[in-house]
Amino acid sequence: MRWKYVLPVLLVPVIYLVIAFSLTAFAPQVETDTSLNFERLLGESPQAAELQRFTARDGEQLAFSHYPAESDVKLVLLHGSGYHGAYLAPLARHLAQDGAADVYVLNVRGHEASGSTRGDIDHVGQLEDDIADFIAHIRNRDPQARFVVGGHSSGGALAIRFAASPHGAMAVNTLGLAPILGHRAPTALDSSGGWAFISLPRIIGLSMLNTIGIHALDGLPTVRFNLPPDYRNGTETLAYSWRLMNNFNLHEDFRGDLAALPDTALVLVGRQDEAMKAEAFPSLFKELGKPVELVHGTDHFGLVLDPAVFDTIGTWLRQQ
Repeated sequence: MRWKYVLPVLLVPVIYLVIAFSLTAFAPQVETDTSLNFERLLGESPQAAELQRFTARDGEQLAFSHYPAESDVKLVLLHGSGYHGAYLAPLARHLAQDGAADVYVLNVRGHEASGSTRGDIDHVGQLEDDIADFIAHIRNRDPQARFVVGGHSSGGALAIRFAASPHGAMAVNTLGLAPILGHRAPTALDSSGGWAFISLPRIIGLSMLNTIGIHALDGLPTVRFNLPPDYRNGTETLAYSWRLMNNFNLHEDFRGDLAALPDTALVLVGRQDEAMKAEAFPSLFKELGKPVELVHGTDHFGLVLDPAVFDTIGTWLRQQ
């Protein structure tokens, strides 16, 4: 008689696993031809500086470009999702030539020339370790350096995440340009304006497996990016694994990450940003007592292309 009660209990974990593994079968798919404004971005970018490499703590080689200037302020810039640091060349070159900062653009692990696997990393938290290793690499050459970690789009989110991490004290300040705050934030737009498409079933399935300590499938892609074919050259990264998607983002407690920002951080968002709800930033940041500025007449990529924005960033960097 008692088996009548025991068997259903025993079946619960089996059913849980069947559901979880079944959900992981659904791969992310791009669902529209509409995407962000790449025409201006890739049409105006000057030649990026030559790639150099340094060795991270796990022995992997990670790539970066250096835009030198005579300054004790070292700006580590992080690119957004799906591409690499080359598109930040206009901003980096301007800031360096103006003497505002000695600028380093890091290709985030899992992207062009950084790490052994495109679109994947070893574990969540590895990207913060990489930034810390990169800062240590630069500091070995210049012990008096003061570091600012900044980024655009998902790179802006990673810069904020770094500030909230145990490594955050390595930098004196944070620069966020159109930072993507994640789907839980009031700033989120569905599919980030046609750019990023997730597989919600796969994410749910992997979340279920992670909850019980199963990580064997964390390398499966959970998001795909909609870069139009005309703008592809083979250096892009059009899909992220579960691990990279989660690390190249704020934590689930995104408010906690934002609250860890220095009070003198510079966060800029284009008022015409097509990847986010720009109008939702001021109230959110005011609630957390943190600074944010909407830039009129500027979209998602305008922040890394417009000379007036460059001057704003340069003025701020000279105060660090």
